Amino acid sequence: MLSRTSTLLAAGLAAGLILAAGAALGEEAPAAGAPGSHSAHPDSADPSGTGRSAGRKDAQLYIGWPTDGAVVGTRFKVWFGLRNFGVAPAGVARDATGHHHILIDTKLAKFDEPIPSDKQHLHFGSGQTETYLELPPGRHTLQLVLGDANHIPHDPPIVSKVVTVTVQARRGSPQVSAR
Repeated sequence: MLSRTSTLLAAGLAAGLILAAGAALGEEAPAAGAPGSHSAHPDSADPSGTGRSAGRKDAQLYIGWPTDGAVVGTRFKVWFGLRNFGVAPAGVARDATGHHHILIDTKLAKFDEPIPSDKQHLHFGSGQTETYLELPPGRHTLQLVLGDANHIPHDPPIVSKVVTVTVQARRGSPQVSAR
C-alpha cells in the first residue's frame, strides 16, 4: 500500500497533469471564487447550506467486481464504476466530480466530515478506479463512497450498494492479514 506521502505526491502530480492538459487545450485554470471554479458555482459549492459539494441524484456508484455473494481468494481485484458523475483526484475541485473510497466491514457514520483514512476506510485520491484488496478468510462487506476534493461525501451522498463477499484461503496459499 502506498504511503501517505506517496499518495499525496501522486494526487499532486495527477492534478498538475489535469491542469496541464487543460492549458494545452487553451483552457485556463479558474481562480478560486472565479466563475467555473468549484467554490463559485452556486449549485456545487453548498447546495443546501451543509458545507458539502453537490451530488447528483442520477449519479450511480457501483462495485463492478466482485459481485454480491462472490467467493474470492485472500487477494482479489475490485473495480469501481460511476455513471453521470466524473472522477477527479483529491484536492482537485471540479463540479460534478469526486474520488473513490472503499469502506470495508463498516458504514460511514458522518456524511458532513472528511472520510477517515484507516484500514476500514481506504482512499483512492489519485482517481483510481480499481485496486487489489487482501482480506482474511471470512465474510466481508464492501461499499464505495464518493468524496469531494476534501474527502467529504457529496450532498446528496453518492454511495454504492453494499457488496458481501466470502474470502476463502486457497490451498497452498499463505494466510494474509487485512492491511
